[in-house]
Amino acid sequence: MRRRVLGSIVVALSAFAVSGVRVIRQDEVGVVRRFGAVRPELWGPGLHWGLPWGMDRVDRLQPGKTRSLTIGDDGQTAAPLSRRPDPEADDVLTGDLNLVTAQVTLQYRVSDPTRFLFASTSIEDALSRATEAALTRAVASRRVDDVLTTGRAEVADAMAALIQSTADRQGLGVSIRAVRLGRVAPPVPVADAFADAARARSDRRQAVSEAEAYRDRTLADARGRSREIADAASAAHDRAVQLARGEADRFSSVLTEAARSPDASRRRLYLEAIAELLPRVDRTVVVDPGEAVDLGLFAGGRGPAESNAKP
Repeated sequence: MRRRVLGSIVVALSAFAVSGVRVIRQDEVGVVRRFGAVRPELWGPGLHWGLPWGMDRVDRLQPGKTRSLTIGDDGQTAAPLSRRPDPEADDVLTGDLNLVTAQVTLQYRVSDPTRFLFASTSIEDALSRATEAALTRAVASRRVDDVLTTGRAEVADAMAALIQSTADRQGLGVSIRAVRLGRVAPPVPVADAFADAARARSDRRQAVSEAEAYRDRTLADARGRSREIADAASAAHDRAVQLARGEADRFSSVLTEAARSPDASRRRLYLEAIAELLPRVDRTVVVDPGEAVDLGLFAGGRGPAESNAKP
């Protein structure tokens, strides 16, 4: 009997001692609390020997796991950002005094397991409040058009920085990995008005684009026509200059020849003039020197000297 009791005690003590063995998986870290006080060192992956059950308590965390928190309107239900009963609490005021509703997905990891486990407040509630405040600040400094369209990435980046600052200040032990804006839209009561305004802005941009395209085409055509006129004028100028130079050279050669042989020059000029003029007249009359000329011949009449005319 005594042996049995002793054996039972030994088995119980052995089991109690073995209960101090802990296994931490590869993707985990262990935070040890000994008699309720948090130990400064973390347990990494592997087999660890601590105090038996009841003396040591080990909380396991996955610091490499990305956690997600989605707040705001998902486009199907009107869930307020902080679960507030006022349906207008979802609305966020933009810098140009317009209202929008937004869905935000926050992705984060555990950066300090001890702080994450023993933060003085709920991590999700704290991050929800920080996200709501960051959304309000980021949107308040931007126009509604930017928030709804091209400025979404800037809003998300600004929110990530603000949320991280708040988390560090509150000692939440998290690292913000990304902020993603989901559905961002005007409130339902004014959605139609926003759509009309967006269409008007789109029509305006299209009209401006078409006007600029027409302007560019018109300017291109005008420049092309201007170049054609300038080229034609330049060509005409060159031809006129070349013709004038040719005439000047011809006159210079005639003047030089006339200076050397005046009589021959006059005769040559006379013959050239006659050769140029004769094809232009309808009737020619050759008379002997000193003989009278009946001018009626040139008026279409027939005079006494017609018998001497040679066509």
